[in-house]
Amino acid sequence: MKRISIVLFAVLCSVTINAQEVKKVTPALEIGVGLSVEANSGYGECVKGLATEFNFGLDIRLDDKWSVMPQIGHNIMFGDAWYLFRGYIGADYDVYSFYNVSILGRYKLDNGVAVGFGPAIYITDGKDTYYIDADPSDPREGLVKIKPWDYGLRAALTKDYGKHWRIGALANVGLRDMLYQYPDVGITGHTHLFSLCFTAGFRF
Repeated sequence: MKRISIVLFAVLCSVTINAQEVKKVTPALEIGVGLSVEANSGYGECVKGLATEFNFGLDIRLDDKWSVMPQIGHNIMFGDAWYLFRGYIGADYDVYSFYNVSILGRYKLDNGVAVGFGPAIYITDGKDTYYIDADPSDPREGLVKIKPWDYGLRAALTKDYGKHWRIGALANVGLRDMLYQYPDVGITGHTHLFSLCFTAGFRF
């Protein structure tokens, strides 16, 4: 995935250099923080935590109202973040880290406001496994929790300020059941991942 990210980044930079000559492309960096939701049915309960976002994209203008924005980035979901950052010992926290690729269709409203919507792919960065501190011999110990990739939808609402600044909100909606099934140890059901972040960005 790291090689794919490097290639995509190189392609985006190349497009940026060429497109700047005709001034139809606006590169943008954004960071965000907000709420993550791990919606479980069957094994486990719904887990709420902290979500983070870091994305780089190119807003490619089609006309005065419409544009297309391909993005690459990285997002993390910290389940039970309050307990995680307070250093509670023995708890099995969910920390899911992803590289992401998305393409948003964007429609510009008045006063610098734009809405975007499109498909996204999320590829896990590392493997989160079950940690059974009370009984290391538990058969769930060390099993991988979620599948290596997810697909979903991404929606964004942004407002531009001045020549460079942008604030907004970004939602990720996972459509794939991400739970690895281990029926022999009682792990069955469904897990879908969601996040909503408030974002701040810089337009070049």
